Amino acid sequence: MEIECRYDVKFVDGWQPEALKKCLAGAHRIVMTAHSNADGDAVGSLTAMFALIHAIKQSGNQAISLTPMLPDGCPEDLAWLPHTDLILSGKSDLQRCQEAIREADLIVCMDLSTLDRTGVLAESIKASQARKVLFDHHIGPDRDAFDLVVSDPEISSTCELIYWAFRISYGREVFDGDSAASLFTGLCTDTGTFTYSNRQQSIYLAAGELSQMGIDPMEINRQIKNVFTEARLKFFGYAMSQLLTVYPEQQAALMVIRKEDMQRYGVESADLTGLVNEVMKLHIVDCAILVREEENRVRLSLRSKRFTDVNQMAGELFNGGGHTRAAGATSFLSLDETVDSVKRKLGVGV
Repeated sequence: MEIECRYDVKFVDGWQPEALKKCLAGAHRIVMTAHSNADGDAVGSLTAMFALIHAIKQSGNQAISLTPMLPDGCPEDLAWLPHTDLILSGKSDLQRCQEAIREADLIVCMDLSTLDRTGVLAESIKASQARKVLFDHHIGPDRDAFDLVVSDPEISSTCELIYWAFRISYGREVFDGDSAASLFTGLCTDTGTFTYSNRQQSIYLAAGELSQMGIDPMEINRQIKNVFTEARLKFFGYAMSQLLTVYPEQQAALMVIRKEDMQRYGVESADLTGLVNEVMKLHIVDCAILVREEENRVRLSLRSKRFTDVNQMAGELFNGGGHTRAAGATSFLSLDETVDSVKRKLGVGV
């Protein structure tokens, strides 16, 4: 069954599929990257982009160099995705990353609103004279930093955005099992397997088409969900029982994680992925905030169900942002000062 394409994905100057095709056609040394602390949407976008551009260039018998990279490498729990073995790490392979960026004539960034989110790669990317393309679904992308922006904050995920952009520009034949598996992974992880960020029917249309491209949706979901180590599972239990405070009158919850908490259980920042979403299972909670202490900074993850605009809240707190129902921010205050600011914003006692 042929499904009508989503038609309102936006380029910076309106929907122009030819702009994307022209940009890719003239590139031969292509670097692609996503944000630090990469999640399923970031890694899925990256590996799908690798497969898609490779397919496009191969069909035209063009010799190219494709270099995928991430600021701190691919998370272990996503290493099962295709082509992750080719991803360079800015943490362990910074010199190779910088060399590839210097030689690039096109840099494709995904799932980030500003180049600062590429961490240790940011300065090299900013200094590059290569054309820069952004695929993103966050509110307020830095349009001035890119030559071409494909952006739609109403869409569920960057992976869905990439699906429709390439579907409309190149047709269904550009996708194979590898790109479909990567894109389906991003759809699932950024929507909690279709439980949030799913008001647009386009996500179900995209998922339906991708499921017909030689992938196993059940196996992908198994890979996504059954990735806990014993340490991570025990830490989730500890965090929920000891580090969570619920404020019923405000319909809010706050979880504060110190570095020593993580060290005690031997977990890292990547192991906390999904923890704030567990808090959202509380029926009395509309807004949940996770505050995590890191070296020289404090990271915040904000989620809401119906009433709280956490994008606005993140912006007012520490110039953060994201989406209405999911956002993040970084504080350079102390952990205690950050927590006090969050409590004041929530209207609870400090």
